[in-house]
Amino acid sequence: MSGEAIKKAVYDYMSSAGVPLTEFDPSFVVRMVQAMMVSYHKYGRVADAYPLRFDAASDVRARMSKYRQDGNKHFLVDAANFAMIEAMHPAPEREASWGENSAANSPGRTSANGHRLVQEDNRGDRIMGETILHHPEDGGASNA
Repeated sequence: MSGEAIKKAVYDYMSSAGVPLTEFDPSFVVRMVQAMMVSYHKYGRVADAYPLRFDAASDVRARMSKYRQDGNKHFLVDAANFAMIEAMHPAPEREASWGENSAANSPGRTSANGHRLVQEDNRGDRIMGETILHHPEDGGASNA
């Protein structure tokens, strides 16, 4: 599948849920896939390294630190890929699972001036209810 086909598939999926493409960047996902393809040929299979030889969660933090230093967006792609690797092959001590993801247990977001905002939408209004983590075509099933 080409990068353009991936972008179109994402666009079609989002459009069918009534979500404008302004809310997601399919090009970013294509960059993630491309980086993982290069990594496969450079380093080998992910499962041969994670979680026992390397710590993907620490790699996320390291890449975000580099991005904050120099603004190179490639580090954002790397951070996203390491987050995905952690989800695929979590460190045993984390006892990772696809648990609840609701507004009630979210750590919130950080405002541009550094303040933590818990359960607020983009306008500053309080968020009520559960976070929706499924596509309407999935029949309301959670992503557990």
